[in-house]
Amino acid sequence: MFSRKTTGISVQVPPALYVSGRLVEGEVELDFRQLQQDNIKEVQVQLRGWADTSYTINSSVIVERVPLVRDDVSLWSRTGPVQPPPGAHTMRIPFRLELPPDLPPSFTYFGLKYAGTGSIRYSVIAIGVRPGTLQPNRRVRVPLALVPKDAEGVRVRERFSAITAATVSRWRTESHEEKIRRGLWGDYSTVRAELSIPDEPVFPLFSPIPVVIKVQTTTPPTARHKAEAIPLDKPIFPPAPDSYSKLEFKLQRKASLSAQKVEEHATFNVTMFSQDASAVVDVDVPEKEWVPADISEKTGGSRDAIHSHTSKGSWIQRATFRTTIRLDCPPSFAIHTLKCGYRLVVRVPFPGVGNSVEVGIPIHVTSGLDMPIIRDTAEATTSGALTEFLDLPPEYWNNDDDAAWDDVKKD
Repeated sequence: MFSRKTTGISVQVPPALYVSGRLVEGEVELDFRQLQQDNIKEVQVQLRGWADTSYTINSSVIVERVPLVRDDVSLWSRTGPVQPPPGAHTMRIPFRLELPPDLPPSFTYFGLKYAGTGSIRYSVIAIGVRPGTLQPNRRVRVPLALVPKDAEGVRVRERFSAITAATVSRWRTESHEEKIRRGLWGDYSTVRAELSIPDEPVFPLFSPIPVVIKVQTTTPPTARHKAEAIPLDKPIFPPAPDSYSKLEFKLQRKASLSAQKVEEHATFNVTMFSQDASAVVDVDVPEKEWVPADISEKTGGSRDAIHSHTSKGSWIQRATFRTTIRLDCPPSFAIHTLKCGYRLVVRVPFPGVGNSVEVGIPIHVTSGLDMPIIRDTAEATTSGALTEFLDLPPEYWNNDDDAAWDDVKKD
């Protein structure tokens, strides 16, 4: 259980990744001696969620708030029917709150130079209501991590659990070529990068996603006797990467923010898929291949001309990388003040200033869940942040702005 408390009030909520359209259940423990000392007349439990956006222009801050969910339950009052047994000073009261079906995911946004900021946050709040304007209410807030319910993603997730790169039947592939050269002068070489992922409409969280990356380099046409004169231990420019560490494979987020019609758009690198103990990479780097140039117009394509030492051709070098990735980012979504989309990007750098090739594929990330994922207390982090489930920054979980969540009207 996540447990947070204030004077006489403790809230316990299972550590979980919650799903829209489902229930949030927990308990509130009351210490009636402390409630009496603190002059608390009623205890309410609230479910709150909203999207906040702000934008700073010089010294002015433009703010907009969009309510997403609001639900209130009165658990106890001095004159109500729920009271502790005779002689008891504490009591646990369970609660159950229902999430609406169409909620965007938990999310945070820090824009360009922090001019724009945005968040989608959800919380369960217990409010100890105190009479009078001079007595502030007591509150306990437990942040919730939430994702949308996703029936389609559940089906895709089941397929992903049973496939590998060798068994994918349909691939979606994007490729891109660039012309590069080692210095300011000389002939251009061609470099090509290709990225392939399963041809699926959505990509659910926490699922193994097969990925194939191919890189090909082609030298400028040259006479074969000159090409063969290059020492074997001397690399041929441009070299194909011979290890996964020489690639930059990442997940990019394209986000948009709007606050009172002031807009900001930005692209961020969310995850770098580096090779580690959990990422198995199959690397295939075959020997370089000599490919004759098109000489049909000059020789009619005769075999003698093709194998001639004076005929021209190019060295082609290839590299293929097969791996599996998992996503833990907030799913793609769009509301009128915040939008979030993703793209898988491969960048291959080469020797020389500005020499690289990049290719990307837009993907629609979904939760792949139709039920909450509940964790044991021992598995949850001490801060209550389910970092193993959803990549949210520490700011999402702090309680520095608890007062902003108390919207109970004072008498």
